Order: sequence, then structure tokens, then C-alpha cells
Amino acid sequence: MRGFIEELRHRNVFRVGVAYVVVGWLVVQVADLIADVFDAPAWLMQTLVIVLLLGLPVALFLAWAFELTPEGMMKAEDVPVDAPKDPRSGRVLNIVTISTLAVAVLWLGWDKLQRPAELAATADKSIAVLPFDDFSPEGDQAWFADGLTEEILNSLARTADLHVASRTSSFAFRGTTKDIPAIAAELGVAHVLEGSVRRASDRLRVTAQLIRASDDKHLWSETFDGSNEDSIVIQEEIAIAIASALQTAMDPETLARMVAAGTRSVAAWETYLRGLSLNHQVRSQMDVGKIFDVIAVFDQAVALDPSFADAHLMLANLWESQINPAAASYNSDGPPYAERRSRYDAAITGAIKYARSDVTRTESEMRIAAFDLRVTDQIALAQRMAELEPHRRQGWGWLQYLYLATGDYEKSREAGLTAWAIEPGLGETDGAVINYMHPVSIDDTVMIIDKALQVPNPSLNVIYQSHRGLLAAGQVARAAGLVDDFAGRSSDEVGEVIMRLRQACAEGRVDDADELFATVDADSNTRWLLLKTLGRDDEARELLRELDTPETLYALSGFLTYPSFEARDYPLLWKTLTAQGINRPPATPMPYRCEHK
Repeated sequence: MRGFIEELRHRNVFRVGVAYVVVGWLVVQVADLIADVFDAPAWLMQTLVIVLLLGLPVALFLAWAFELTPEGMMKAEDVPVDAPKDPRSGRVLNIVTISTLAVAVLWLGWDKLQRPAELAATADKSIAVLPFDDFSPEGDQAWFADGLTEEILNSLARTADLHVASRTSSFAFRGTTKDIPAIAAELGVAHVLEGSVRRASDRLRVTAQLIRASDDKHLWSETFDGSNEDSIVIQEEIAIAIASALQTAMDPETLARMVAAGTRSVAAWETYLRGLSLNHQVRSQMDVGKIFDVIAVFDQAVALDPSFADAHLMLANLWESQINPAAASYNSDGPPYAERRSRYDAAITGAIKYARSDVTRTESEMRIAAFDLRVTDQIALAQRMAELEPHRRQGWGWLQYLYLATGDYEKSREAGLTAWAIEPGLGETDGAVINYMHPVSIDDTVMIIDKALQVPNPSLNVIYQSHRGLLAAGQVARAAGLVDDFAGRSSDEVGEVIMRLRQACAEGRVDDADELFATVDADSNTRWLLLKTLGRDDEARELLRELDTPETLYALSGFLTYPSFEARDYPLLWKTLTAQGINRPPATPMPYRCEHK
């Protein structure tokens, strides 16, 4: 009698198992290649893998139950124990296994050789668009030069296989004395586009040069002359020329559609550019008092061209920040909530109706889900954004925000690190990552802060968010230096008060913190945050009680990104979350709050 293990070996069960696994692996590799070629749906490969896994125990059972003998295939139980083993069974399995392994080795070798070439090709299709210089006689066209630069950048960013450095990173090199190879190395791109604008009377001249960073060679250069009415055409021609020079994988028709300005109205387009310039100015200075001035400019752009999708989307972004009291740019002065909500609804409807891409349409749909507090739908749509544009920050940034709001802190951390790693050290956008990272990972927060503060003249938002991150990390002395830096550069008095109050609490100066709180208006949208910082949790809780209604639930949900916010205190909000399977962890105190003795 043979033992069980020896019987398994005698019946070639082990050999069948090895052969099955090797052949199955090779089948999956070939199928994956074919699936990529024909753009097959993901479920097809998943089904194949499941079928192969289910087939393994079947193959092992058949090897056990049947045996190849000189008389042919027989049930194993019918073969005498002392019957000679047919050498063909083992020999065939050996040939199959060895042959498949040989093919697998060749496959792995080919794939290894191909991958560096693929990575090199991907890396080579990367570009940074530096801010165009204003050479106009009056020197008053910087807004147009910046807007033209940003639109070229955005147009290139819509091409599927081209990596484009963000506006924040590119514009950080305005007026720099660094050479192109050094700039490209810092931004991690293979090419740089630079140019200039000259406008005089009704004439326009735009000069652009595409430079390869590896050898500082001009790959393409051209001067465009025309009237001011040609500005849209010039912007589109530059984007098409650059995309073509970098040999993107897009056909001419698709490329032309992707780089289109979104409007044929020059007046609407130039008004939109003015809005972009003013918006960046207001954001960088944290001057929320001018937020409605920005909105007015984009209103003009939409009035000039009601089908201008990008202008609608900008209005939606701006009005959303004015519905959410927890938003950093919220301005309590201005129209009542009902009008703000109505203006937002009109803007987001226009953005969806005239959307030029799946990404903008998906983002717009996600924002609508936000107002209905359909959080799980928001997450699914944000994931869709990240899938559509995995190499851009937007989708990952939304996921970081949403996972933090739902209490899934590890996923929030992962999404935040992904967003940051795409283009680390990028000024303003780093502020958002720091804002949502410090509640979930102190070590990662400090790492990002260290990088963000190395940038010359970091944005005020980065300083503001870095201050709270350093306090959370217990680096109180280092945080103190940021307060004076912020105060010396900003006109945002409320932001300064918040930072000084935080610092006072972290240093144990409770009386100073109370005095600072007394200077804040009673209707300020920052009052809840300051009460929580002061440790006056009961007052903070009651302050938001009136928002727990169907009409204002979205405004209340804006506080979910604060781990110190207790959603269970608000019945309607908590019911809405739990109905979607969301169970946020209980609130935790602010790490730097005042401790009253």
C-alpha cells in the first residue's frame, strides 16, 4: 500500500497542478494583451481568471480519478496497484510544463525590454507651459498673457496621453533666472513651452517656442500675427501645434475638439480670461471680500455666450463656495442663501448641458450629488474622475476630501498622497492636501509641509494650512513663525485672527485666545471653528443646530471634514449618512485646543 502523498505523486496530481498553473498564467498574459488591443471590458478578464481558478480543483480531481495506462484512460480505482505506470503520462506533462515555462521566460524577457521603452515614451510626452511674458507697449496685458497661457495649458491637459505640469507649478517660475533644463528637471517634464504676447491697438502678436529639455533644443517656434479677433484661433493653433510636435495619440479631429476654447465669442473668451486672472489673485491673497467681484466677471462671460461651458463651471465652483459656510472663501456678506443656491443650480445646469468632456460632466454630476448629500454617489463619481484622468489631481483631491468626510481615514490618506505625488510642492494646491491630510496622518502632513514651505514665497493658503498642520504635529515654536509671515503679507484679518488664536491655545495662553475671539463678528462663518479651538464644544454644537434642516443640510455637511465635528449631534444629518451605510467615527478634540483650568 502506498501512502497518501506517494499516491498523489503516483497519479501525477502534483505534475498536473504545476502544469495547470503555468499554462493558466500564460493564458492570462496573452488574454490580457489581446484585451488591451481590442479595448475589452474589465469584466472579461475577471471572468477568465475566475474560470481558471475554478478549473484548478477540477483538473486535480480528474488527475486523481483517472489514469493513463497502456490500455488507455481508466478510472484509477480500476487500475491494479502493482500495474506498471505508463511513462507517457509523466512525459507529456513534463513536456507541457517545460515548454510553457520556456515560453513564459521569453514572454517575461520581451515584456521587460518593452517596458522601459513604454515608460520612456510616456515620460517624453510631458510638458510645462511657462507664463507668457507681456511685451505690450503699455505693459497692461499681463491678465491676457496669463489667461492665454492657462488656456493653452488646459487644452494640452485634455489630450489623453500628454502629461502637463499644473498651472501652479509652471507659474511658480515666473521671472526666474533658471535655465530650461533646470526648470524641466524640477517639474519632471521633458519639454517646456515659453512665449510672449504683444497687444497694441487692435493688433496681436503671440510668439511661442517648444524646447526639449534634454539638450535645450528648440523643436518648434512660431510667431502668430493677427487682430484681437484672432486670439481664440491663435490659442487653439498653438495647442494643436504643440500636441502634434509631441506626437500624441489623438486623431486630428479629436485633437481639435479637445483644444477648442469652448466658445467662438472673442469677447466672452477674453472676459473669461479676466475672470481667471482675478480669481487667482483673490485666492492667492485670500481676499474673500472680492469673491463677488470675481463672480460678476464670469456672469459677463456667460451673458456674452450662454453656451460657454467653462464659464458656467467656474460660476458653479464659486457659488458652491458661497453656500458652504465651512469653505475657506465663504463670504457672509452678499445675497441670502436661497439666491445663492438658485445661482448655483443655474450654473451647474449650464455646465452639464454644455460640458465638453466626460471629466467636466462627471465633476458637475458629482457636485449635484453633493447637494442631495448622496455621498456614496459622490465617491463613485470622484473615482470615475480619477479613472478618466489618473495623472491629474482633481479626482484624487475629491476622493481625499470625501473619504475624510465619511471617516475612512486610511483611504483619505492614500488619495491625498496620490494627489500630492502627481506634482509635489505646487504651492496653492498643496494647501488643500495639507488641510485634509493633517487629521489622518501627522507624519505625511509634516513631510508635505516641509516640501511646500521650501518654495520661494509660498502661497498664503499653504502658510495658513501649514500652521494648523504643525500645531497638530506639536511643532508649536515652528508654527509661530508662520503667523507673522501670514500677517505681513495678507489683508485677511479674519485668517490672521484664527492663526493667532490657534497659536495662543497651543501655547496655553487661554486669556489671549479669549480676547482674540471677542474681536470676531457674531455672524462670522469662522465662529464654530474658533469655539472648537477654544474648547467651548457645547456652544459650537448649538451654533450649527439651525442648519440641520433639508434646505441647509449641505451647508452643515461642509463641517464633516473636521474630525472634531460630531455628526451624531444632528439627527437629520446622521440619519442621511447612516442610510447610506456611512458610520463616521466619534468626534475627536482638536489637538491644539485651549485647555481651561
